[in-house]
Amino acid sequence: MVQFYDSISDDLRDWALQQQVFFIASAPLTGSHINLSPKGLPASTLTVFDPNHVAYIDATGSGIETISHVYENGRATIMFCSFDKSPRIMRWFCKGRVVEYDDPEFEGWLKKMGKEKIVGTRAVILFDVWKVQTSCGYAVPLVSSNIDPVKIDEGPRAYLEDRKTLGHWAGKHVEAGTLQDYHQKMNARSHDGCGGLKAARRARGEHMLLEDCMIWMRRTTQQREAMLVGALLAILTMLALRFVVEGLGLRLPSSIRGLQ
Repeated sequence: MVQFYDSISDDLRDWALQQQVFFIASAPLTGSHINLSPKGLPASTLTVFDPNHVAYIDATGSGIETISHVYENGRATIMFCSFDKSPRIMRWFCKGRVVEYDDPEFEGWLKKMGKEKIVGTRAVILFDVWKVQTSCGYAVPLVSSNIDPVKIDEGPRAYLEDRKTLGHWAGKHVEAGTLQDYHQKMNARSHDGCGGLKAARRARGEHMLLEDCMIWMRRTTQQREAMLVGALLAILTMLALRFVVEGLGLRLPSSIRGLQ
C-alpha cells in the first residue's frame, strides 16, 4: 500500500497537477502550532521543474505560517489526495526557500514557472523534494453526484460519500488474523524514528523503557544548536565564577583552575 520514491515520476507529476487542491504542512522547531494550509488550483500555482524541484505561488492570506516556518527551518510536506473513483494520497517531503515579491529573483522565478503573477502574490516558495510517498487513500471520501441519502429532496448534487474500500481492506486482515502483524510492520515507528503504536511496539518485543530512552537521546542530540549554546553558557559561567572568586582572593577549586 505504501510506496516510497526518491523523486517525482512523470505519471505522479501529471496526477498531482490534475487535482483541484493540495495541502502544505509545516511547523516551527519550538511552539505548539503545527500548520496545515489548503492550496487551490495546482495547475495554475504549482510547477514541477524536475523530479526533485518544485515551486508554488503563495498568495496573501490571513496567516503567514508556511513562510515563517520555511524561513526558520525549511521543512514542509506537500500533500495531494484524490476525491474521485481512483483513490490515492501522495506526499512530497521537502526543504524549502522563500523568494518574496520584492526580491530581485522573484520575476525570474515566475518566468521559470511559466505562470502569471496572481493578484496579491506575496512570494514564490521553492522546494527541494527529497522523498515521495504514495498510499492507498481509501479513507478519503469520494465526491459523488448521486442523490445524497440525507437530502433526497434536493435531487442529484455533489456531496462527499464515504469510500467502503478501507473497511473492506481492514475486514480482510481481521478475518485472516493479520491486522496485528500489519501494525507491527507499519505502525511501530514514524518516518523519523519516533515511537508509534505502543501495542505494536510491545508485540515486537521491544523493551519500552530502554527504547524510549534511546528515542529521547536521539531527539536530544539532534538539537545541536541548543547543545552548543548550553556548552558555551557553562564555560562562560565557569569563567565568570573564576573571575569573581579571584577578585575576592579566594582559592579556586581545581576543576575551575584547569580553565586558566
